[in-house]
Amino acid sequence: MLTETVAGRTYDYTHNVGRGSQSGMGFNWPNSMTFTPDGTVYITNRGSESISNVGWNRTGVGQRISKVTIGANWGEEEFLGEFSQYGDGDGQLIWPAGIASNDQGEVFVTDEWLNRVSVFDKDDNLVRSFDTVQDGDGDTNGAAGIAIGKDGTVYLTDSRSHQVRMFKSDGTFISAFGSKGVSEGQFDAPWGITVDNDGKVYVADFGNNRVQKFSADGKFELQIGRPGNKRGDLSNPTDVAVYPDGDIYVCDWSKNAWDRGRVHIFTPEGQFLTALVGDAQQLSQWAQMTVDANADYAKRRREVRSTEPEWTFAQPTAVEWDTANNRLMVADTQRSRVQIYAKKSGYLVPQLNL
Repeated sequence: MLTETVAGRTYDYTHNVGRGSQSGMGFNWPNSMTFTPDGTVYITNRGSESISNVGWNRTGVGQRISKVTIGANWGEEEFLGEFSQYGDGDGQLIWPAGIASNDQGEVFVTDEWLNRVSVFDKDDNLVRSFDTVQDGDGDTNGAAGIAIGKDGTVYLTDSRSHQVRMFKSDGTFISAFGSKGVSEGQFDAPWGITVDNDGKVYVADFGNNRVQKFSADGKFELQIGRPGNKRGDLSNPTDVAVYPDGDIYVCDWSKNAWDRGRVHIFTPEGQFLTALVGDAQQLSQWAQMTVDANADYAKRRREVRSTEPEWTFAQPTAVEWDTANNRLMVADTQRSRVQIYAKKSGYLVPQLNL
């Protein structure tokens, strides 16, 4: 369904951007996104480790941060460049996990392996970095999602210590909240995180199959979603985004290989509205370029019984709301692409008998 209307809201699939690529014009396991004030989209590429008999910090391929503009329609996207690479040196990445930007255009990137945040300026230069593990935190840590509040507070999920940690933008530790468990305010491998316009903090509680909403200082306020296999239930949510009017979008990774993941939409009060499953019926411009350049690719694709499985999300990992353009962007991770949905206002369908 390319266009879906529910409860006065209309979501219109526009296009997708990306293709599989270890470098350059494409993505390699894209798993988080952010927008800077000038409209540039920064995307982390998780990459993979696949080179045998090489030192652990030199085995990765594809890890980097891509810079693109998306455009309003198919073919209008532009690859602007990329920076960083695999490694444990300054400004390098082993397991990039989350990305966020502030009003100054600085880009903050978490590393789940190195447990640090690297901060880059608008010219892609490393300006500082800081550790996410504090004295007394223990040995089990994994820096994951990251979000920045309007006051500059940096919120970071730690998926292995089951906490949310708060820092000043210079890396000074403020406080932490959460612990391992299933009760309100507890977590099991928290991952994605976002802060809404009112300063409320939303955390994708991956292992507990829910999203939790907190005050800016970490007091529990609301649970969104619940575990299960019915429509609207969650199965390993990885990220969350909030529309300016309060609607909540939850990226559901799904542990069931046959259920490839979806994006659930909830009201501000947590009532389920609908779910998007992916609608990429047309290849992206970059993917089409690859097919057009190889006759065998084109033949094999035309010989399949149906291309419908290609349309859907394949375990998506991140969802972000593009406020400037009033649209939702989903990191369709296993497909190495981003799917885009515009939110329409005043959408009307004339009656068929008029």
